[in-house]
Amino acid sequence: MSKLISLNSLKNLDYEKIGLKCGLEIHQQLNTGKLFCKCPCEIVPNDTLDKSVERKLRFSMSETGDIDKAAMSEFKKGKYNIYKYNDKIACLVDLDEEPPGKLNQRALDTAVRVGQMMDIKFFDNFQFMRKLIIDGSVTAGFQRTCMLGLGGFIETSFGKVNINGINLEEDSSRTIERNSNHTIFALDRQGIPLIEITTGPQIKLPEQGFEVAKQLGNILRSFPETKRGLGTIRQDINVSIIGGARIEIKGAQNLKFIPNIIEAEVKRQLIHKSIIEELIERKVNADNFSDFQIYNVTEVFKNSTSKVILSNIKEKEGAVLALKLFSFKGILGHELHENYRFATEISNRNKKHFPEVKGLFHSDELPNYGITKEEVDNIRKLMKLKENDSFIIVANKKEVAENSLNWISQIISDLIWEVPSEVRQVDPKGTLTTFLRPMPGAARMYPETDVPTFEVTNNYLEEMQKQIPELSEKKISRISKDLNLEEGKVIEVLEKFSEQEIKNLLSVSKKSASVLYSIIFDIPKDIKKREKIEPLDFNYSLLEDLLKESEKNNFSQTVIRDIFLSLYKEKIESIENFSKYLEKKGFIGEAIGESEIEEKLKEIIEKNKGAPFGALMGHAMKEFGSKVDGKKISEMIKKLSN
Repeated sequence: MSKLISLNSLKNLDYEKIGLKCGLEIHQQLNTGKLFCKCPCEIVPNDTLDKSVERKLRFSMSETGDIDKAAMSEFKKGKYNIYKYNDKIACLVDLDEEPPGKLNQRALDTAVRVGQMMDIKFFDNFQFMRKLIIDGSVTAGFQRTCMLGLGGFIETSFGKVNINGINLEEDSSRTIERNSNHTIFALDRQGIPLIEITTGPQIKLPEQGFEVAKQLGNILRSFPETKRGLGTIRQDINVSIIGGARIEIKGAQNLKFIPNIIEAEVKRQLIHKSIIEELIERKVNADNFSDFQIYNVTEVFKNSTSKVILSNIKEKEGAVLALKLFSFKGILGHELHENYRFATEISNRNKKHFPEVKGLFHSDELPNYGITKEEVDNIRKLMKLKENDSFIIVANKKEVAENSLNWISQIISDLIWEVPSEVRQVDPKGTLTTFLRPMPGAARMYPETDVPTFEVTNNYLEEMQKQIPELSEKKISRISKDLNLEEGKVIEVLEKFSEQEIKNLLSVSKKSASVLYSIIFDIPKDIKKREKIEPLDFNYSLLEDLLKESEKNNFSQTVIRDIFLSLYKEKIESIENFSKYLEKKGFIGEAIGESEIEEKLKEIIEKNKGAPFGALMGHAMKEFGSKVDGKKISEMIKKLSN
């Protein structure tokens, strides 16, 4: 009886029986200025990054002589990196051309107050460490990180979840483009302060994972120093089951997907375990799954109609090579995720070292992709395969194909021995994880000698305790009631402004919260939809001046929209003298007398006899523009038309 577990059979999982253990790592960017320099925490458009440097990083041994596996894996790829920047968002510290500057005290204070909200026990001294990172995402090859304390907790409806630690560290560079031999990074994100919160493995159900992430997010959003928007908070999920392995899953940005990600990873590990058990049943192990020879089967494809095969063998020294797999029938094509098979897992791991290999096929999916049954039969005959045997073929330059298949042999050997502990990347939908890199080891951490230690006194902690803000959830509920505005809109407003800024805008505009929301949020959305013009993020002072002028001149919503549109078209985000701009554009000027308005309207009505009210309004608004309130024009047209 087959040991293989199908994806469809895993409907109702018993997580207690499976032995699910899950923990979260939450990474939150701060908006305090970078951690060790004066550069802003600002992500800028790629086309503004007008400078670049090229680097190639190398691994080094730890003080104990150990080499980190993840570092060695990256080094073997032989890649180089290009870092793009401009003088506004990066400096010599970001380029690793000078030592770090003074620690950003505001960032440290924020991290401490966050920890206090989770009852963290702080160390007597804060010591920054260097965490080895050689994937190119940090120019120095290491990330500066400091553990502030441990031993905290939060309460959930499923029970207590420990907070194992809270760190303050530098964020890494932002990836712009990945190529086969190099990666292009942006330095705007590197050095932005990052709070890392690590929970214990007390999460036993996928829904609990969502609740924990939501609670931690609620704490972090309570601080005005935390950045807002997509990519400013990231969740890593650690998942393990009995007989499986601890897997660190990167890239979870949507909290709602966390239960799906946990469930999908549990299923993947269960299916992977069943593949190992099935191969053991077939008496296949890491030592005998192949004869470990590379077969040249190029001759089989001399008349092939497969575009992938032909494009590769037409290249100079192009060839099709094959690897024999004993008793692997049905294994390579077995699904780990929906439309993601065991062979896909092998292929993805292979691409980490051989990204140029596009033509990788396996016998469980053939004939297909232009490869005929006759060609498959000829391969099996040439390699003397038995009915239950399988094969993998790679089409590329002969040397690349041979090295690739040798690497694939090592991948398979590792995968059929155990479910490996590793770091995986989740897709945007939260339904699929793919291999990213081996799990890093302890050998990658060592003290940072360029940053002084920080002494933690009772007086300092007491002062921080006094500055702990109101919890975000309570704040949103309170403001919603105070302003008579839906909570969803309050959340949107608080993403952009502080509570004090909101109060000030309400004061200068003399408008209700709902009208102010409509001006600041609905008008830009309408312009984007109707005019196909991308809204600008106005400087706060410009918005304040606009609302002051609106109140002073009694602008209608239509006039305010026209002002927004004018500013968008000219790409103006801030103005020193907003009143002069409005005069220049004709939005304000000499007041028109009521008798003059009436005369003009009579002319319009006479000239457009029989026209509907809407048409008359259109002609009138075109005549007066923003100089006369639309409501007044409407009333006068109705009066004059009777």
